[in-house]
Amino acid sequence: FAHGKYRDSLIKKLGIGFPKINKEGRTLIWIHAVSVGEAKAVASLAKALEKKYDNPLIIISSTTETGHAEAKRSIPCARFHLFLPFDFKWIIRPILKQVQPDLVIVTETDFWYNFMREARRQGAKVILVNGKLSQRSARRFRQFRFFTTKLFSNIDLLCLQSTHYVERFLSIGVLKENIVVTGNLKFDDFYPQSTKEEVNTWKEKMGIPLHAPVLVVGSTHATEEEAILNALQPVWSAFPSLKVVLVPRHPERFDEVAALLKKQEISFSRLSTCHSTTGKEKVLLIDAMGLLRTCYQFADIALVAGSYNPRIGGHNIIEPCCYGIPTLFGPHMHAQPELVDLVHTFKSGLQVTIEHLSSTLIRLFKDAPTRHTMGAAGLQLASFCKGATEKTSIAIDTALMKNK
Repeated sequence: FAHGKYRDSLIKKLGIGFPKINKEGRTLIWIHAVSVGEAKAVASLAKALEKKYDNPLIIISSTTETGHAEAKRSIPCARFHLFLPFDFKWIIRPILKQVQPDLVIVTETDFWYNFMREARRQGAKVILVNGKLSQRSARRFRQFRFFTTKLFSNIDLLCLQSTHYVERFLSIGVLKENIVVTGNLKFDDFYPQSTKEEVNTWKEKMGIPLHAPVLVVGSTHATEEEAILNALQPVWSAFPSLKVVLVPRHPERFDEVAALLKKQEISFSRLSTCHSTTGKEKVLLIDAMGLLRTCYQFADIALVAGSYNPRIGGHNIIEPCCYGIPTLFGPHMHAQPELVDLVHTFKSGLQVTIEHLSSTLIRLFKDAPTRHTMGAAGLQLASFCKGATEKTSIAIDTALMKNK
């Protein structure tokens, strides 16, 4: 309510105005992707399922409004893009009874008891894809074993991102035969590739000289911008022409970040008003959604935030690697441990504390060969990680064949 995050979705989450859905004899697949990251991750799987099954009717539900917008953009094959209603039985039961899905797919860590339970009551298979579980969540689930057992008994198959999570799910009582490691779907997502001319056009639009060093700071959260901007002061002293492209994670914070830049007296422009850019601004604030991957393509170095706030635990540090961009990230990556392992193994990025961020950036901006080596390693990492969509699709086929 404070930020207006759910202004457009609150009524819909009460189940009001939920559309009447007629299967017309088709297989109905309901995919739930809570927010932006999950919607991007599951896009490749949705497209694969559309091709595999005979004219399926696909529903995509989301929890956040940004996730809803991303699902519309990245999963156009879905017949319905909806908000998942609040998980009260009196809301969920009549909706599931009317829709009668054949397959329900939930992503990552989004476990809704009544939604999954009522789906199974209507005869659907419930499958977790891109699943993961933090140590903190596993500990909490173990404390409430009775509820945990009931919750996870509603899931027929758990397709996990990596072996990191197998023991955690086993420790909370999930049966080993219901677990399969299929990889991270985020690696199979579509990464748009801009031509050199398109990149230069973006730079010109945003007032970035063609040969100026560029740092893209992606997916920032509250408290991170201030800490990172403070760390950048010595970097600007060493590289006065450095342009910093700042991309906050959530749109409701655009004005807040702009106010912070004004308070710190850092010259900046906003993408929404880039027609007034002078070219002398130090920071370019991206106040629009869906452009992070475009921005990564004209970066010399990428800094993935969400990793300097212990409450967040990190975001997708593989994204800039897929464009051959050397990648930095902070110490708080407990939500993405397998990604940290991959980046360290391929040497495509560095985990850097806020205290060492300025010195690391200065060193890398001075050392083009190291940047190029890290970028090439990132491309190798991206190629190595492909294939989760196919493995997940095969696992879903196997699960659907059971008990037939």
